[in-house]
Amino acid sequence: MNDHRCFCELAPLYALDLLDLEERLWVEAQIIDCPDLAEELANYQAAVAVMPYSAPTMPMSADLKDRLFDRIVSALPNRIASPVENQLGVEPMATALPAAAKPSPPAIVTFRSSNLKWRPYRTAGVKVALLYLDRANRMSSALLKAAAGVVYPLHQHQGLEEIYMLEGELVIDGQVYRAGDYIRSYPNSIHAPSTSTGCMFLIRGCLDDNYDENIIDRSN
Repeated sequence: MNDHRCFCELAPLYALDLLDLEERLWVEAQIIDCPDLAEELANYQAAVAVMPYSAPTMPMSADLKDRLFDRIVSALPNRIASPVENQLGVEPMATALPAAAKPSPPAIVTFRSSNLKWRPYRTAGVKVALLYLDRANRMSSALLKAAAGVVYPLHQHQGLEEIYMLEGELVIDGQVYRAGDYIRSYPNSIHAPSTSTGCMFLIRGCLDDNYDENIIDRSN
């Protein structure tokens, strides 16, 4: 190759960036010795520049974006579900997608009472219907029903908890709450609510509340 180099053969490969360093230097040296060759090389480079535009236009698959997001999610490490997520029956989500990859939420979401999906929750006699799951802020909104005589497990809040009573009576720290009452519990607060009559309430709370009595910090 070294003894039989031909500019007309190497110039197209130069334009395609397919030559090694020694061959590129040889082509450039020929142009220095014979400046007229620069025009020939420029013609090859111009032809290479328009090659991508000569390919036929291919229609984009309708589900391309969904498949792309699925591949991104599958490549991200999965997060272990919290105990509350397990009780609510929701799957742990992989590490959050970039904001640009998140689908836009609907303008409004509604639930009819007849369409609520009630499921057993944490202790006998308690059912919950999930209304909204806010993974980004580790919060959920739900309706909770407790049968008469239920004592809810002792737990420590890792975030704010809000309860709005709808039916029956709920006892927290010796205080009785009835329909229309509102209770706000702050992070690190600890309680074990109970009901003698049965009750139902709207609750918004943290997905990461601590239910392990062996590690609950009772100093707060």
